[in-house]
Amino acid sequence: MKVTTLLLTCLLLTSAVNCSAEQYPFQKVVYHVNYHDESRINETLVNVSNHLEALGDDNIDIKVMVHGKAVEFLMEAVEDDGKQIQLDALRLRGVQFLVCGNTLNGYNITYEDLYEVETEDVVQAGLPAIVDLQQKGYIYVRP
Repeated sequence: MKVTTLLLTCLLLTSAVNCSAEQYPFQKVVYHVNYHDESRINETLVNVSNHLEALGDDNIDIKVMVHGKAVEFLMEAVEDDGKQIQLDALRLRGVQFLVCGNTLNGYNITYEDLYEVETEDVVQAGLPAIVDLQQKGYIYVRP
């Protein structure tokens, strides 16, 4: 009798774990960050991390569009270990940080002045790129 109870318990636990893993379908999300309020950016990065936790790294595609004053966060990260850790942790989980080329021009900088930004991370203009992602099925989120 005890073996049957143990097997039933294991089956129920396995079902509960599988249900939570399958609770959400695959998601494509673009987070919009165009403000330079450090606490708000930190909260947004926590939201992104929580989103990954809820769905699992393989069940979501997240892009973070950085433009306007938010680019200062990536500029500061060049010298700030804490910001580097936040960004690296999300990048390692597949999050792509996109940067507006118009913002770079406005600040008279290049992507090389930002922390770990590559050529493929730069878009011509942030807002049209967000609309393009939405047309490709990405859900828009602006925390």
